[in-house]
Amino acid sequence: MSYKLGDKWSRTFDYDGMLEKGTEASVKWSIEDLQLLFNSFEDVNYHKEAGHLWAAIQELKKGHVTETARYDMDKFNSECENTLSDFSQPETKFDTDWNDDDFSDIVAPV
Repeated sequence: MSYKLGDKWSRTFDYDGMLEKGTEASVKWSIEDLQLLFNSFEDVNYHKEAGHLWAAIQELKKGHVTETARYDMDKFNSECENTLSDFSQPETKFDTDWNDDDFSDIVAPV
């Protein structure tokens, strides 16, 4: 499934697509499109990234592009990039080689 602005969580939600869209977001986008993107981030609990986008939207609602809006958008883009790169980094040993381990000798306690 390919991410579209405003998408809500589903079993097939495109997290990578949403984050990619986040790296492309700009203060030149309409407030409506930025709000749709924000809604998606919030719906799937990506609050850390969404906070910067929310701040940029609030600045843009003042009617003009401010340095603060640019800064917040840059932070948002950067957080999206960082989260995307974290997806490619395994979090634990079990994320990397659990298929190679033989767990057949493990017995659950009774």
